Amino acid sequence: MRLVHPATRSSGWRKASPGQVLLLLALILLLLLGFSALAVDVAHAYAERRLLQNAVDAAALAGARALFEGRSPSEARTAAQQAFDGNLSANHDPGEGLTVTQFDVQVDPATRIVRVSARAAIERFFLGALYRGPWETNANAAARVGQKPTDYAFLALERDNPSTVNLIGNVSVRIIGGSAMSNGGMRCVGNGIFQADGTVDAALTFSQTGNCRFQAGQGVRSGLSPVDDPLADMPEPPRPTIPNPPGGPTVTCSSSGNTMTCPPGRYTSAITYSGNGTLSFSGGTYQFDRPVSFSGNGSVVLGPGFYYFDNGFSIGGNASVIMSPGTYVFQGSAFSLGGNVRLTLRGQPTPCTSSGQEFRLYFDQSSFAVQGNFDLVDVLPCDVLVYLRDSDFALTGNTDSNIPPGLYYFERGTFRLQGNQTVTGRDVLFYFGPGSAFDVVGNTRYQLSGVTDPRRLPYPGMQPGLVLFQARGNTATLRMVGNSGARVDGILYLPNGTLDLRGNASGTWARGQLIVNRFTTNGNTDIRIERVEHVVITRPTVWLVE
Repeated sequence: MRLVHPATRSSGWRKASPGQVLLLLALILLLLLGFSALAVDVAHAYAERRLLQNAVDAAALAGARALFEGRSPSEARTAAQQAFDGNLSANHDPGEGLTVTQFDVQVDPATRIVRVSARAAIERFFLGALYRGPWETNANAAARVGQKPTDYAFLALERDNPSTVNLIGNVSVRIIGGSAMSNGGMRCVGNGIFQADGTVDAALTFSQTGNCRFQAGQGVRSGLSPVDDPLADMPEPPRPTIPNPPGGPTVTCSSSGNTMTCPPGRYTSAITYSGNGTLSFSGGTYQFDRPVSFSGNGSVVLGPGFYYFDNGFSIGGNASVIMSPGTYVFQGSAFSLGGNVRLTLRGQPTPCTSSGQEFRLYFDQSSFAVQGNFDLVDVLPCDVLVYLRDSDFALTGNTDSNIPPGLYYFERGTFRLQGNQTVTGRDVLFYFGPGSAFDVVGNTRYQLSGVTDPRRLPYPGMQPGLVLFQARGNTATLRMVGNSGARVDGILYLPNGTLDLRGNASGTWARGQLIVNRFTTNGNTDIRIERVEHVVITRPTVWLVE
């Protein structure tokens, strides 16, 4: 019997182990090499895909930019192709790594979107030894032309004019909480400064002479694309039609004590009242061929109806005048309130409706002269229309005045403020047709605000917040003198005119937005324009949407 020592068997096992380990190691190394090779090809594929995506993005943006510049869809496709080729050639050696097999550009003029897609074969390093199928990538992008909201509180619309904004003198204009934009250039001569908390932008260049400068918290930028008029589609207020004389049977007034009562009808003789009593028009349809006048400390009452004055209506002294809802026509004559007269518009406690204004005042070759004050009872901005054709609306004297809310429509007319008073108009809209003007004489301060409640607008389609509207096609210069304390709250809109601001204005002159064709200043004006957004002003731009 032969005994085998255990050590002999154990020794034989140890001699076989190194071969097996080497075999396993070889297999592991082979797998690692394969994974490494695959990792190289995959990493290369991802890099090439990024390259292709960048080229496609550039192509889509270039095509959309061509549409933005007004070029045709075919020109947009050409621009996209050129941008794609240029981007690839700048970042990739031709024939190496990436071979484009498909490139397509789709242009949609309606939505102004340019879509670009591309497919490319990718060069293989090690993967070819294991895989013979397609090894490719694709990329897609879409860019569109659209409008991006801005924070502009000041917009000058005129294009291609280096002096669209023209500052002369010791002028300081500051935009608070917003930015400014000129579709032309900005020019400053003297010791002026134009600054904004946001940006100061121009489509052309900035011109500075003397100590003038332009400053902005977020940068002064030139060469930008012009900005469209945000109110271009807003309708103008309907042009009023002055009613004809009503005629009617001839009548006369009657007196009883301190009261003179005038029934409806036609008056061919003058009506004159003096004293502390009452001149009463009960209401109805009236035509006055001769002057009507009242002086004293009494009262004048006009009931609801239609009143046609052909030779003027004057009231003086400390009289109190009460006007009821109706139509009042002043043809070739004045409606004059002198002394300490107080005019009260007594409306109806009803909301705004489609039936029109409760108070309609028409002036033709006439004037509305007020040296006194207004009281309002149940009067909304939709209730009042004052139409002045070849006529003036003048507030004079040293007594502060509150003018009624509503629409003041000037056709070759002037809004004149004169004296040492403060004129306040809340919920008002001044519409200046051709040949109209806003004239401030003396130390008068005006504080005007637009209607912001959409339910109380003076006419349908009006932009809430509008306080001053110079008619489209009216290229005249509207001069506004801003003395200390003057202020306008709302939108000042002069789509074709020039706003010329001068005087010794200081402080916050406007709270809202200025949208004008041109803007000029002269004098020692030092004003602030505080941004309050009523209408969204957008900037045309191009951006990727996919």
